[in-house]
Amino acid sequence: MTEFEYISVLLSIIIGLAVTQLLSGIARLVRDGRSLAPAWWIMALVATLLLGSLQIWWISFQWRRIEDWTYFSYVTFMVLPSMIYVLSYLVLPADLHLDGATLVREFIARRRPFYALLGLVPLASYLQQWMLVGDVPLHDVDTLLRLFWLVAAVPGFVSPRVAVQATVAVASLAHMLLYISLLFVQLH
Repeated sequence: MTEFEYISVLLSIIIGLAVTQLLSGIARLVRDGRSLAPAWWIMALVATLLLGSLQIWWISFQWRRIEDWTYFSYVTFMVLPSMIYVLSYLVLPADLHLDGATLVREFIARRRPFYALLGLVPLASYLQQWMLVGDVPLHDVDTLLRLFWLVAAVPGFVSPRVAVQATVAVASLAHMLLYISLLFVQLH
């Protein structure tokens, strides 16, 4: 077993927990929800987080060529999967037995930790890139696309209006689809 294989086990577990949190949350909503229509945009956030979980797992494979792992590079490697798990829990908490309208009210009331963490995602990805390969973010499409999460987090954090939340959710999903199609479809 290589160092990367050993190290990536915990990453896979944390990503698996995030995906489990999202999928079990969807299952609970379908089972217990009376009307999910008001929460349609929360499902867009869930889809974004599911795609983000898969993207983090997929892109982590690029770090397999690193031969000299340190504790700090390992911790940096684990930051993004940990963040995606917490974001998953914040959007669909384990204790939810709600209809769509209540889910919307609960999310909006507790939106600030979600968006604060979402805004830190690009910074965490840049830190990971710097710690693992010594690269600083370049002025390229990838860097600009990652900065979107910081920009998108601001209106979501500031405004409790459903229209703003829905716009951020839809823009986030569209952005994730664009990001994956532009940058990751070509990965082998």
